[in-house]
Amino acid sequence: MTTRALAGLLLGLAAVVGFAGCAVTDTTRYYTLGVATASKEPRPAAAAAGSVERAGQDTAGSVEPQAGSATPRTSVAGSRAVGVGVGPVIMPGYLDRTQIVTRPGTDHVEISTFNRWAEPLEDGVGRILAEEISARVPTERVVMFPWRGVVARVIQYQVVVAVLRFDGRPGGDVTLDTRWRILDRKGDELVFRRSTVVEKTGGRGYEPVVAAMTRAIVTLGQEIATEIRALPR
Repeated sequence: MTTRALAGLLLGLAAVVGFAGCAVTDTTRYYTLGVATASKEPRPAAAAAGSVERAGQDTAGSVEPQAGSATPRTSVAGSRAVGVGVGPVIMPGYLDRTQIVTRPGTDHVEISTFNRWAEPLEDGVGRILAEEISARVPTERVVMFPWRGVVARVIQYQVVVAVLRFDGRPGGDVTLDTRWRILDRKGDELVFRRSTVVEKTGGRGYEPVVAAMTRAIVTLGQEIATEIRALPR
């Protein structure tokens, strides 16, 4: 093969590769867990003014009881608003990734290449739990982990969640299995529970799976909120 012919061949190959590169498109789809549904239901009076805050959104103005004042020991539901911290949410290693994980069988999982989370999964879980608690508990504020400064001093209860399993099968069920605790401001354990929530996807594909995952977190948030409302003050 002559030098001229070889050069022509190389130029032709470069053109084909360049055209193929231009024709490739990113088919990856990004998902986020949805919005909690508790806002559709009547909220406790003090909860109406509550808000969910992320780390760094430190605002002053919370009211603390005066020294020496007598406070009746009542449940949270019947007392003034409280501050609640949500987190950390601890995920198992197999979910610590951007790809969405499904479980087509009992003993194996599938990691999708082209279906991914738009945010860390633990952030999405914490966000929905915080929204549910804010909607159902008389709160001055609900903050998401981590927190510091003034915010740390006004938190009466902290919710810590360890996720054991959170996956599902397209066209089947989604399972959320967690252990969770409620701690007081000193770090003492007030409540310890294990909760397993199963939700039907109601359809094939990843969108029904993500929607069912959202519903599962909402159910867990309702359970946690019920326990917080029953805590003595």
